[in-house]
Amino acid sequence: MGALIINIDDMLNMDDVPDGVVVCDKGGEIRAANASFLEMFGYRDDELIGQKIEILIPSRYSEHSKLRERYLDKPVKRPMGMVQQIFGVRKDGTEIPIDISLKPAASGDHVVCFARDISEHVALTDKIRKIAYFDPVTKALNRRAFNDDLKASTCEVDACSKGICVALFDVDHFKDVNDTLGHSVGDELLAAFCDRIREVMRDNMRLYRIGGDEFALIMPACPGRDKALAFVDTAIRHIRKPFTIRGYDISIGCSAGVVKAPGDGQSAEELISNADLALYKAKAERGRSAAFTQELRNSVEQRFSLATELRTALEEGQFRLHFQPKIDIRRGTVVGAEALLRWLHPKEGLLEPARFIDIVGESELASAIGQWVISEACSRATEWKAASGRSLSIAVNLFPRQTKTRSLHEDVERSLSQSGLDPRCLELELTENTIIGSSQEFVEILKAFRARGIEIALDDFGTGYASLNSLTKYPINTIKVDKSFVQGIGKGDGNRAVLKAVATLSRELGLRSVVEGVETADHALLVQHYGFDLGQGYFWGPPTSHSEFMDLIKQPWENEPGHDVRAHEPGSRAPFENIMRRESAKFA
Repeated sequence: MGALIINIDDMLNMDDVPDGVVVCDKGGEIRAANASFLEMFGYRDDELIGQKIEILIPSRYSEHSKLRERYLDKPVKRPMGMVQQIFGVRKDGTEIPIDISLKPAASGDHVVCFARDISEHVALTDKIRKIAYFDPVTKALNRRAFNDDLKASTCEVDACSKGICVALFDVDHFKDVNDTLGHSVGDELLAAFCDRIREVMRDNMRLYRIGGDEFALIMPACPGRDKALAFVDTAIRHIRKPFTIRGYDISIGCSAGVVKAPGDGQSAEELISNADLALYKAKAERGRSAAFTQELRNSVEQRFSLATELRTALEEGQFRLHFQPKIDIRRGTVVGAEALLRWLHPKEGLLEPARFIDIVGESELASAIGQWVISEACSRATEWKAASGRSLSIAVNLFPRQTKTRSLHEDVERSLSQSGLDPRCLELELTENTIIGSSQEFVEILKAFRARGIEIALDDFGTGYASLNSLTKYPINTIKVDKSFVQGIGKGDGNRAVLKAVATLSRELGLRSVVEGVETADHALLVQHYGFDLGQGYFWGPPTSHSEFMDLIKQPWENEPGHDVRAHEPGSRAPFENIMRRESAKFA
């Protein structure tokens, strides 16, 4: 029995194929179309046959005819399953997404195109993308979308003469809203924040939520960093207007860092890193924007270099203490000093605290370095008594990390024991934010210190978040007023009122008051007038080495030079109004 031979072409009718089928000749003229294809595009057979295939292609694909001609010159079979997604235009002008598959005829005089309407597939894909790429709380795009879009944008940036700008936003003090009003109110506030940004956004900008209260904005075809900063500043001002959420009037601000590609980074990772640096700079002042500069990167690299050298500095004894005199304002005498950390770097010489103190505070070595400071300070204060014949106090600043460790009590007791210093001569200084965030265990340690006679000072008072209740809740016996209030005393009445109020409040609560930043005789006369107990500042003396401080205190107590403000009075005490007039003139 012979083999059965079946010619499929003789059996198959185009209308039997569920997908749309259209046949074009080499000139692009439509020669045949099946029923599915005609239904898909809304044409009758006689309306479509004889037309160029470009009648079905959106006008934005203006190069389609050239692409078709190049394909027909070198046709390649594209089987089903290896599809190319494009858009087609129906007779009524609407567009539909389609997948196409091409099969050139063996004779080479025509091409069979299979087309499939993928509208449902695209709709499902868009729905999935919305779930995968959108933040459900704010309806902004999410971090995944940001990373993908930024990578795509940086790949295209060379072809875009204007480049792109990226801004990273951080909502200032958003945690306070969550803590006080709850997370649901916080979520609504973030959604309202995004709505505010959208009100000033231009059509080609894209907004993303990339973290809890962190957002990003991609600005394509941005003409320059200055234009981007101007837009961001407009957005920041718009955000400052109060929000009304569930009956609450909420005022927030935001900070932003801005970068421009390709100048500020070639890759997405480099741009994000540099934008973070700019944002960090902006957050230092809150409610403003900052652009990335190479100096920011250099500073970070220097900080990283110093951070890696901390352990060596501690092990090899590169740290030093300098001492700023603390003055009894009424008597004009030195009664102690504040210990200030310095780093004698082997290559860069003596480093001021601004270069490294934040690095130390963030380091895991903060507790060990803080322990060294306490021990060294106690030893030096013991030497002062031996040299001068009188007890002088020594104030030591604690790093926040020290307040989180159980060894602080042991470190202090060991330092006092080894040095022989009277506990009443030691003062521990804490910032407002440190003491507010402290544990009950730490508060008990402070109480134990106070029972031993150790002084506890609240440093930089007026710049943190401590409430007046904190002055009675915690075992504090000294308030140190931040230097900004003294140095800005001529700038309106606010700083003067704060100084006067703190001095009065301290007396009423039985606390000792210390004022920092006294640089002129007028400053000294004013803080004396307000009734502060102790003062520090360049008027009385800058931080000095141990040997220089020893020379100072060896002088007879009653002859210590330059400390008594009365020596600086022009004849008689200058009228209070004259002093204020001179201070106000500095800010005119």
